[in-house]
Amino acid sequence: MNSKALEVIKARRSFYDLDKNVDIAKEDIGDYIKEVVHNCPSSYNGQSQRAVVLFGDDHDYLWGKIVMETLRKKVNDEEDFKKTEKKINGFKNAFGTVLIFEDQASNRELKEKYPNYADNVDPWSEQNSGIVTLALWISLRDIGLGANLQHYNPIIDKEVKEKWNINDSWTLKSQMVFGNILSHPAEKKKKPIDERVIIK
Repeated sequence: MNSKALEVIKARRSFYDLDKNVDIAKEDIGDYIKEVVHNCPSSYNGQSQRAVVLFGDDHDYLWGKIVMETLRKKVNDEEDFKKTEKKINGFKNAFGTVLIFEDQASNRELKEKYPNYADNVDPWSEQNSGIVTLALWISLRDIGLGANLQHYNPIIDKEVKEKWNINDSWTLKSQMVFGNILSHPAEKKKKPIDERVIIK
């Protein structure tokens, strides 16, 4: 069956070899990301997902200063740190980062509005965050960009919130790095799909 959506899903990979040589204006990418997030579904239309898009000096500061220096304090051996430094510089070399958050104030409101489902709101929130994350990943790939997903939270949360004046109720979930693709990753071994999907 021919499907554009399936082709884009297949094209989505974890691209780590990225640079800043992107010929799409950052304003256009920003507007595009807004549209993606705006059109993602959420449980009971809670819309608790939040995103902060970093370009230029802000992107470089996240990786070159906040993440790099936070990890430097945790790795005592300078020789060991060289591997970490190379990895983080790889993220810094990319074009931008989407910081993906969940607004806990929004989730609290949902719990109050639907008390019978209050215990489900947090798991739903994680699912909603996953929906937004995958939608962004696929959508960035569809416009020719590569991305990878990082999780340096919670060790960077405080500095991130202070640097970009982030609302206290927003919880950082992940960091999506994106940019121009320099090389493609090797194929990954997949489990037989019939062991994972059963058709009756």
